[in-house]
Amino acid sequence: MGQEPAIRRPAIFGVGDYWAERLREAPLDPLPTAVPAAAGRSLDERAAQLLAAVTARHRGRQLGDVYQLTDTDTPEGACRTVRTGEPDAPPEVLDPGQARQQLAAALELVWGVGPWHAEALRSQGIRTLQDLAGHPRFGAEAGRLWRAVAAEDPAAAFFAVRRRVGASDPLLWETRALFDPEGFLFVDIETLGFSGVAAILIGVAEWEGGQLSICQYVAESVGDEPALLAALAQHAAGKAALVTYNGLSFDVPMLAARAAYYGLPRPLAALPHYDLVHFARRVWRDRLPDCQAVTIEREVLGIERPDDLPGAYVPPFYEAYQQEGEVGPLTYIIDHNRWDLVGLARIFTRLSADAWGAGRVR
Repeated sequence: MGQEPAIRRPAIFGVGDYWAERLREAPLDPLPTAVPAAAGRSLDERAAQLLAAVTARHRGRQLGDVYQLTDTDTPEGACRTVRTGEPDAPPEVLDPGQARQQLAAALELVWGVGPWHAEALRSQGIRTLQDLAGHPRFGAEAGRLWRAVAAEDPAAAFFAVRRRVGASDPLLWETRALFDPEGFLFVDIETLGFSGVAAILIGVAEWEGGQLSICQYVAESVGDEPALLAALAQHAAGKAALVTYNGLSFDVPMLAARAAYYGLPRPLAALPHYDLVHFARRVWRDRLPDCQAVTIEREVLGIERPDDLPGAYVPPFYEAYQQEGEVGPLTYIIDHNRWDLVGLARIFTRLSADAWGAGRVR
């Protein structure tokens, strides 16, 4: 007889016991005074009021009473899933052929070809990577780049360009036109902190049939985390490219670390990745006080979130849900994540239509 599989134990998150004790000590009615929260923030009077109000609003209800729930089956078990939609058509992007022409004309993609070399080569009639493929010094790499750009393989073109340019480079942005817009996967996660802690919600969105389809994998307890990670891996398997906001620094490394903790494959490792924070800084940093996603939503897109929950309050709200068994605080986290996904898609669209359209930024 084979041995029974070892039980996976969820990561211990540092704020859990602390917040459980503080929430027991601080009654929600009347309003508590400000108390410390995760990441050095305070659960100020407004946040405490929101916590009390949302708890009271949904008192005695189940999650299925608030959202249309399904169960997503994975090898790690089933996870609760909230599915919604938002009217939102994908942006008009460059014609793939035009994008390939612009990339092929970027001689600077070849290692060793700087602006001075590029101008010298163009003066000799060498205007594309294909022309440069016969050069005795630069020909081998130019040929490889040309084949990647010319092939019907957007991922190969993305990675070929990404090896030579930074995460905010306009040439990298040009490669988006090589992908079918419905192949983009927008991802945003909610966690119980910044390092070595559980992911308790993984939200994904994609354009389908003229709307933004949103799918949120929700952990009703931290023990559901492996199923969330497996559900994300299943969802991402058929997608062409990843879109996040600050995902290179946070979401993707966090998900990779959590998957490694459970001995699971990294769910997003193979996808081309457009992290919009880098492009947004290049376009809007001189026009806005900061380039946080909510700032861009408000100042550029004209979106005001109604009573939104700042991300720093996710851990104490989740702790309140865990300790009291009331779904109200969890609904606030789900709604916050949904707004993040909608904002992410709309920032992508605006970047495509703003200074980044038609290769105008150089």
